[in-house]
Amino acid sequence: MHMFAAVLWDFDGTLVNTEPRWAQAEDTLLARYGTSWGEDSHNFTGRPVIEVCQEMARIIDNGMSAQDVLTEFVAIVAQLNREQDVPWMPGVPQLLADLHEAGVPMAIATSALRSTVQPILDHVDPDWFGAVITADDVDHETAKPHPRPYLDAAAALGVAATDCLVVEDSATGAAAAAAAGAVTLVVDGAATPGPAPRRVHRHDLSGLRTSDLVKLWNLAQEQPVPLASGGGGVLREGERITLTDNKGRRHSIVLKAGGIFHTTKGAVRHDDLIGGPQGVVISSVGGLEFLALRPTLSEFTVSMPREAAIIYPKEAAQIVMWADVFAGARVLEAGVGSGGLSIPLLRAIGPTGRLHSYERRGEFAQVAARNVENFFGTTPDTWSLEVADLVTDIDPEPIDRAILDMLAPWECIDAVGRVLVPGGLLCCYVATTTQMGRVMETLRAEGGWTEPEATETTTRPWHAEGLAIRPAHGTTGHTGFLVIARRLAPGVQAPIRKRRPAPGAYGPDYHGPRPIHLPDPRNLPNPRAEDPRAE
Repeated sequence: MHMFAAVLWDFDGTLVNTEPRWAQAEDTLLARYGTSWGEDSHNFTGRPVIEVCQEMARIIDNGMSAQDVLTEFVAIVAQLNREQDVPWMPGVPQLLADLHEAGVPMAIATSALRSTVQPILDHVDPDWFGAVITADDVDHETAKPHPRPYLDAAAALGVAATDCLVVEDSATGAAAAAAAGAVTLVVDGAATPGPAPRRVHRHDLSGLRTSDLVKLWNLAQEQPVPLASGGGGVLREGERITLTDNKGRRHSIVLKAGGIFHTTKGAVRHDDLIGGPQGVVISSVGGLEFLALRPTLSEFTVSMPREAAIIYPKEAAQIVMWADVFAGARVLEAGVGSGGLSIPLLRAIGPTGRLHSYERRGEFAQVAARNVENFFGTTPDTWSLEVADLVTDIDPEPIDRAILDMLAPWECIDAVGRVLVPGGLLCCYVATTTQMGRVMETLRAEGGWTEPEATETTTRPWHAEGLAIRPAHGTTGHTGFLVIARRLAPGVQAPIRKRRPAPGAYGPDYHGPRPIHLPDPRNLPNPRAEDPRAE
């Protein structure tokens, strides 16, 4: 993980909160001349102080120049700063001390005048800041949003601005940092800037240490990558994320600029998440807290749009393992549904494999294609999706693994057997015991397959809190059965099983497929009919 060369701080709104003092000074000055701000006054947060004074001179309208207003205005602010304690922003003193102890150079670049900044710095450890650039050190044309304040601050520390982390709270200051080529950590303020390249957002600096700033600095420089690769960098518009409340309930949302997630305790603004890291806690207007994270594959699978029922994560994980889906495998999938299994299969086969998917219904295939594209960021080159009937339209290309998720998979076993290589695995996902039995008997009847194995997967969460260790009240029970068998070489039959079937298993009342080595008792001669003593 790379490390920044220095941290460059804005002053008001990042290090300290002097905005109330400036506002108090504005009101005091205007009141001296019998006037006040109008409702349509401009927001000058982050702008050079001379522009504020120009506006106040216009409002006072008694012939005072902006420079005269500035002198009086600054004197009021400086007096307030001398007489009152340092109004630290949350978490700043602890972070400054930690950065200093770590040997990180720091500087200040502010649009405020030195006469208002210095009274506060007189209360601060003089070793913390190696340089202080104020409005006195630049002219009007090179003040923020011009990059000069941050370029000069970096130069004074002997480092390149492109290797620095800037802490800002205004759009004007963030623009200056971006123009200087620095990475910007934006905290909430009166004019908080929106997301941008090489920029990361945090509500405030509470609880942060040097190591946290290093992570945020690196995060801001990460390029966006698809969810299939874990997602990269800050949260961005269009991403799907998971919000989890304090009862463990998950809510899947797609981030949208200006978007709102409504809860029973007020709204959660999407803009509070866009541009920031994942793994943060966000509160609704009513105080309901949510943990915001990019979804894992299992969370994405159960929350993605669907038209058909999906194979759930617990079975998908078993399929990838027990069907031995390996990197580079040629896999056939029939019964795509909404793509719940296609996604983990594409992940498992990697960039050198191939997944041939078949779906009879076009509307299902469209949903699956969108879900796969949303997860991978594009349609993988390793995937082909056909709206076709597997029995009649199967591709003759050899395959290593076959997964069938359909109502009657036994109808496709012969077609799959023709393209599955010797040693290849067939996995059928079925919902009922009747389907499971029919698949297994068809495999036995056809021959050329190993003895099929059937499994069912259930999961049960546990709670561990101190001495109270117990299973959760609910379990994830039956959703389906997996039937797995391997293809044998041409002309080879598996050895006959030693274990006897249960009495009557294949008796006269059984009308399904029979193991290839078992005769049909209905076709055998009746010994009682041939024995005259039976009369």
